[in-house]
Amino acid sequence: MKTFFTFLALLLASAGFCAAAGQAVPRVPVLEGEPWDICVMPDLGAMKGPVPRDQHIVDHGFLLRPDGKWTLWACIRGTAAGRILYGWEGDSLTEGPWRPLGVTAQADPLWGENAAGPNPESGTVPGTPQAKAPRWRGAVIQAPYFLKWGDEFLCFYNSNGIRVMTSRDGKTFARRGTPPDGNLLYADGGRDVMVLPVGGVLHAYSTISTKDRRGYIMLRTSTDLKNWTPGKNVNEGGPGGSGPVSAESPFVVALDGYFYLFRASSENGKTYVYRSLKPDDFGVNGSSKLVATLKLKAPEVIHHEGRWFISDLGNFQSLKLRRLEWHPAPAEP
Repeated sequence: MKTFFTFLALLLASAGFCAAAGQAVPRVPVLEGEPWDICVMPDLGAMKGPVPRDQHIVDHGFLLRPDGKWTLWACIRGTAAGRILYGWEGDSLTEGPWRPLGVTAQADPLWGENAAGPNPESGTVPGTPQAKAPRWRGAVIQAPYFLKWGDEFLCFYNSNGIRVMTSRDGKTFARRGTPPDGNLLYADGGRDVMVLPVGGVLHAYSTISTKDRRGYIMLRTSTDLKNWTPGKNVNEGGPGGSGPVSAESPFVVALDGYFYLFRASSENGKTYVYRSLKPDDFGVNGSSKLVATLKLKAPEVIHHEGRWFISDLGNFQSLKLRRLEWHPAPAEP
């Protein structure tokens, strides 16, 4: 199961920023302080789901707009309309809950999106475990991720493929191109996409779950949002398991010469953090690159004005934020 760095943080990431020029500094992420609510389950009115306990706020993305306000979009599953994207806005990362904006997007069949269900993207790609399939039915649009790229704001998401919306002001987003597939980046990308620029190359990480119940993190790269490299398995297995929901909501941070993959597991509600000198290798069926295990669900990481924050799904009825620190660590073996 998805966020956005401020523009400064993205520049640092793309440059492979190091505390000491030419020297990589290994660190370990550590949770600090107590969490606070940044948004709560809204009143969906006629779109309210038939089973309240199954209506969940899940994968999400943050955006700092040019006007200085924050936007948050999240997928809400279990509604009467299936999975939808819903928005909030706020003035500060440390003060919440933020103001609800309403439904921001639904799957649109005109664009070839998954507006009918049943929803293969919710559990596995291309098939869903039967034990999970009946719980969340209906249309699928999920896992928004925001990125400033050139003179546009991009919102990546999945709905029958990995897709993108664009915006000039960071407020109003529209599907890119023309239907039926103008906004489709690639069809076989799974779900929970997150995109990190590294040296001018977009690195798109996503969750792949297979019919034989494997789960892993896939990477594809592009310089133009049009031509993408074949998918590469960059992380699978290890202590987090290898089942269809064991490698979800990937999020990669570039810091001091290293890359850190945050990989969530719905099997146990934990997030596993892997450290690597390369953005395309976090270890497959091993734990040599594992540096931390956090009790968080599907976190997104934000760097703003020198401070780090990390999100958590909590009980699925609100999204929480808390402080994140990076402590010095021994070098990798």
